[in-house]
Amino acid sequence: MYHKRLSTYKKIGYEICNNNILEKQSAGSIFDMNTYETVFEKDLLEANKAIVISSPGLSQSKVNAFIRLMKHRQESGVKLTIVTLEPERYPVEKIEDTRRLVQLLRDNAINVHLKEYMHEHFAIIDDEIVWYGSMNLLSRAKADDNLMRVRSKEAAGELLEITFG
Repeated sequence: MYHKRLSTYKKIGYEICNNNILEKQSAGSIFDMNTYETVFEKDLLEANKAIVISSPGLSQSKVNAFIRLMKHRQESGVKLTIVTLEPERYPVEKIEDTRRLVQLLRDNAINVHLKEYMHEHFAIIDDEIVWYGSMNLLSRAKADDNLMRVRSKEAAGELLEITFG
């Protein structure tokens, strides 16, 4: 299934990136768990206004890395919002850890929007760069996860409307 999606995306003009570093605001790329991180971090570090990340899952290592990476951008006025599942929606053994991670994000001046149900995995940077796919951006990535990166104010607006109403 994953390979069919990739070949379909390729047929309509997207390209698969392998360790490429793209200029800010370029678009039309599909990434997997081995190729997204450098470009995604560059986008985060080049944010000027706001970053919204929708990640149903949270992990200690990814949350800590995100907080460290974004500290300077926050000091420059970039607003950070994380959308994730309510801790009570996690498996019982992960509820307390998730509560602690949500509190850690909030303690670091990151707005956390909790949802009762969600499956959306995306990031929106400055209301125009959209990362969308199957990857939890603040949790463990799986081998068959992928992300599409596009520049689209319309797509960003639609995702924000779906998420926040």
